[in-house]
Amino acid sequence: MKVEDVLTEVLVRLGDRDKYDINNLPQDDSEINTIVKCINMIVSEIASDYLPVEFSEEVEAVNGIIPYDSLSKRLINLKKITKNNMKIGAKMYPNEIVVDKSGNMIIQYMYMPDAVKLGDTIDISPKITTMLIVYGALGEYCLLQGRYEDSALYDKRYREMLKVACRVTKEIKLKHGWWNA
Repeated sequence: MKVEDVLTEVLVRLGDRDKYDINNLPQDDSEINTIVKCINMIVSEIASDYLPVEFSEEVEAVNGIIPYDSLSKRLINLKKITKNNMKIGAKMYPNEIVVDKSGNMIIQYMYMPDAVKLGDTIDISPKITTMLIVYGALGEYCLLQGRYEDSALYDKRYREMLKVACRVTKEIKLKHGWWNA
């Protein structure tokens, strides 16, 4: 989803849709910049606390050390490291990951999406809908503006939608022939 899609929905709900030309949004408008910051806060909250985004890449461990800055994304949590399809033992430290072997390996981890700005695409779990981010951003924006009742309403909608998005769905399996018993 694009930042402009979320921003358009936020502006509609704030009653400011006619105030801006969505196809030509000003880069230096304080209201637009504040809403984009609210969008970033919600995306960060979702990715760090609820539905982390997974990424996998090949990295090189030199002397059994993988520095965090050698990863292409900002690591939140390590999932696994493999070399030649074999799982490698690893420990996370403040600035690096220490592994049992050296050389090229595949690292699979959860990461924090980069902050977005106008024109960007929001990189987040496919379970997250545009409206979920819209309600979260509206809750934050209204809170900043001192509109506490509106903020509480939007935050409640956001939390309810977030519960649905985070719900784990399990496949229900019935024993063969249970209806013949």
